[in-house]
Amino acid sequence: MFSDILPYIAIGLMVGGAASIIGELVQKLSKATKGKDQTLETRVEALTASLTDATQLISQIQREIESRSGLATKLREDVERYDQLKKISAPEVEAVAQLLRGELKSEARKSFWKGVIVNFIFFILGAVSSYLLSRIGHQ
Repeated sequence: MFSDILPYIAIGLMVGGAASIIGELVQKLSKATKGKDQTLETRVEALTASLTDATQLISQIQREIESRSGLATKLREDVERYDQLKKISAPEVEAVAQLLRGELKSEARKSFWKGVIVNFIFFILGAVSSYLLSRIGHQ
């Protein structure tokens, strides 16, 4: 399905990156050779700078391809997990749903009491600070 087109996407990215690098090199080389009174040394320096830039671009593209390859691997794993989930029978689905409902109820109770405690602490702090500010204001 989706994993069938992943190699084509990776190849397209590599070709696009290579075309970008070649275009950048051609542009820099044409700029370097435009001045007729340039010496051989300045041309070599310009070419060296262009090659350095190209090397940096290639490494950036390589990092991008590696990160996208990791993403493609993760997507492939997600597709496999989805395919496995599709194979679960109705009783298994109900058992998983009951387990999740129990966990959600437990977490909801814990979250409620944590919220009550935090709100109570802020209420006490607000009351104390209000009292202290009123005492300081009267002096």
